[in-house]
Amino acid sequence: MGKRTLILHAWYENPNSQWYRWLKKELEKKGYIVYLPEIPTFNTDLPDLKKAIKAVEGFVDGSTVIIGHSLGGVLALRLGEKLKFKKLITIAGWDYDDLYPQHKLFWENKINHYLLKEHVEERIVIHSDNDPYLTALQAENMSKRMEGKFILVNNAGHFTKKDGIKELLQIFQSI
Repeated sequence: MGKRTLILHAWYENPNSQWYRWLKKELEKKGYIVYLPEIPTFNTDLPDLKKAIKAVEGFVDGSTVIIGHSLGGVLALRLGEKLKFKKLITIAGWDYDDLYPQHKLFWENKINHYLLKEHVEERIVIHSDNDPYLTALQAENMSKRMEGKFILVNNAGHFTKKDGIKELLQIFQSI
């Protein structure tokens, strides 16, 4: 079995939006088997954690690298509480009870950082210095709670096309 990667898109996004297809193609060139599923309920006003986990957990084994963008990063953290895998990379993610009330189904309990550290071999947080939703300091503190690596990217906003991000070269430092 080859190197496996699971890319988890953001809320109100899909596998064809943002930089997801570009990343999938680049990783496949490097020999990765890449999964980029449509996450159920992520296109609604009330994304459902249980439905999302059920839809993606079958793509994960002990050798998987999971890359999650925004709410996809929160989903990746929740997978890390439940499953063992190689590497977790959050991009513009967060680990606290929540930015929006619409995400309440993701926050029945707080993130269990102990389980995350037990289950995931390597944890990386990629964040921008001008994200409109949370500060770089909040993201850096999240990386510390996870005992992970923090990568700060200048002027990348929330890592969207609106922010001028069509490719995410920093990801290759982490994989």
